[in-house]
Amino acid sequence: MTHETPYRIGLLFSTTGPYAALGRSALDGALMAVDEVNAEGRVSLSPELRDPEGIPQLYEQFTDELVGHGRMRHIVGGITSWSRKDMIPVLERHGAMLWYPCPYEGFECNDHVVYLGACPNQHLVPLVDHVLRARPRRAILVGSNYVWGWETLRVARERLAAAGVDIAAERFVPLGDTKCRHLIDEIDVCRPDLIVNSLIGPSNHAFMKGVADLGCNCLVLSANQTEADLDDLGTAADGMLSIAAWFEGIETPENMAFRDRIARAFGESYRASCNFATAYTAVRLLAEGLARTGHDEPRAVFDAIAGRPLTTVLGPAEIDPVTRHTSLVPRMATARAGSFEIIHDSVAPVAPDPYLTRVPPPASSGRKANLRIVS
Repeated sequence: MTHETPYRIGLLFSTTGPYAALGRSALDGALMAVDEVNAEGRVSLSPELRDPEGIPQLYEQFTDELVGHGRMRHIVGGITSWSRKDMIPVLERHGAMLWYPCPYEGFECNDHVVYLGACPNQHLVPLVDHVLRARPRRAILVGSNYVWGWETLRVARERLAAAGVDIAAERFVPLGDTKCRHLIDEIDVCRPDLIVNSLIGPSNHAFMKGVADLGCNCLVLSANQTEADLDDLGTAADGMLSIAAWFEGIETPENMAFRDRIARAFGESYRASCNFATAYTAVRLLAEGLARTGHDEPRAVFDAIAGRPLTTVLGPAEIDPVTRHTSLVPRMATARAGSFEIIHDSVAPVAPDPYLTRVPPPASSGRKANLRIVS
């Protein structure tokens, strides 16, 4: 196959539905990468788009449509872990590969997935450890009611409790539900020092505005807040602490050039996000694998890029050939007036540890954890 014969790839992102803002940002990044790859001419990509509307069963249906009967062998997409887990059985059945670009909760390795988003030792654990230095005494945990929320809050609960923090409550909201008044009332009563927020989409927006209206003097931290949410959150996001492999404000020559290309493609006022940058990276690395192999057999394409240093818009990266996860540079940032201000940049990549087997326990505060049943 030559670059004159396009490789067909699937782009599967929910650009409508309960987390549309994240999907639109990721799709924009993927399409910008396709345009750049095709302009460079080493390989040619022919994307086929699907919008599952945030409906889990549509991810399975559309994945089957894209990779069934050998139509294509690679998909870039998925926003939620729910979507990824619905896609995996179809990918296994047809021998296809998913290039998954979003942060996720860890505790998974699959031969048909390349994990380009951060896993817990690259997002939630460093974020919690940073906050523990301020010795918070009481926390409330809030998440969307699916695997991302369940698992991130479990990791947060275990790490905070081990450091002696009282977990006052752990609550979940159905995906897309905006009925958060009861959570705000509970925060008003408990007055925690810390809120761990794993909500996404409209649920997140409604919750954060409720917390802002309450005037609660507590820190909100999240491992899944990006620029894709800031326009909807407005000033309600001010002070929120987030962590990601990419923020608009990274001041490197490479990122400034990337932002210039984004502005030329989408306009000066366009807000890119980590979802945008990681989906862009996914397409670029897939294209690099195709160029190196000269064909699209998934295992060969993966082997062509795994286990070697990679230069990406996220910074230096490397895909572990065994776990299929990616070393990334975690960056912490505080939301302020519609932007994220980076307060800590790891500079060097952090190797993925999806099962948290190498993460040391948190430093003890000397306080005994108040162990009790929460719901």
